[in-house]
Amino acid sequence: MKRPRSFEKVEAPVPHLASDSPNRMLIRASFVSMCGSDIAFFTGSKRHQRYPLPAGAPAHECVGQVVESTSHRFHGGDWVVAIPDGDLGLAEFFIAQDSKAIQLPDDPASRATSCLIQPLATVMNAVDRLGKLEGRSVAVVGLGSMGLLLCWLLNKRGADRIVGLDPCAHRSRLARTLGASKTYPMRSIEVVHAAREDPSMWDPPDICIEAVGHQTETLNDCIELVQRRGTVVAFGVPDQPIYAVEFETFFRKNATLVACVTPQWDEYLAMARELFFPCRDELETLLTHRLPIADAEEAFAAYERHDQGLIKVVLDCSRW
Repeated sequence: MKRPRSFEKVEAPVPHLASDSPNRMLIRASFVSMCGSDIAFFTGSKRHQRYPLPAGAPAHECVGQVVESTSHRFHGGDWVVAIPDGDLGLAEFFIAQDSKAIQLPDDPASRATSCLIQPLATVMNAVDRLGKLEGRSVAVVGLGSMGLLLCWLLNKRGADRIVGLDPCAHRSRLARTLGASKTYPMRSIEVVHAAREDPSMWDPPDICIEAVGHQTETLNDCIELVQRRGTVVAFGVPDQPIYAVEFETFFRKNATLVACVTPQWDEYLAMARELFFPCRDELETLLTHRLPIADAEEAFAAYERHDQGLIKVVLDCSRW
């Protein structure tokens, strides 16, 4: 990526896998899916970031085949979900640690959708932080692919009532098929104002999950919307190092703030794989667009715009 919103194809040497670097793999990419956390690098919103980015950045949801390995867990020819070192997944070849990978069955039909295993692992980590969910109500603010995965898993885990908030109507409709009992096709601040005007329209949940990230306002909306002694989950990735939090509201509610990022990858990738394959037919609806890797710039731009019907994009790396 040479500058914000601009990719170009570059020729680079195949990364060298040193024999004295244990527990590493050289992987040839097959499919790469896009995460909302990648978009800030695409738009240049990360103020500290310098361009051009390293070749292959930014992407971390990858499926590929092992070419070489210094790990006893993986061997040449294995198919894997892997998180590339440095998030350099937009490359024909990348290096990954074996602790950030999980083996896949040799099933060509499932490779593209298996990109969902990595984000599912992060969602499982977040939901595990909440303990028992039976009888508890949850609101999910932001119904992108992560918010939709959250609705789906919360429903699987027995949450009593799941409410989704997102201004994109197609996301709200999909959330209702994945476990949300009610959705508001509105921005969270609009729900805040509507609830102030008519408190009967909003039943404050036990848990409010911020699944938007990249700005500061929606975390404060969650603090406003959660019930007293409730829990606010900071799941969306921040772009700013400092957040202005409406602390008095948080303080008066005796609320709890939980941050959820970076699970123990070897443990959670394995659990996500075991959950994913029996439920693949349900989850693959999230992969709404499939494009060749050469169209990465177009794909990132569509993701940034929230194009109608778009939930998640997978890039096919079979032709460079």
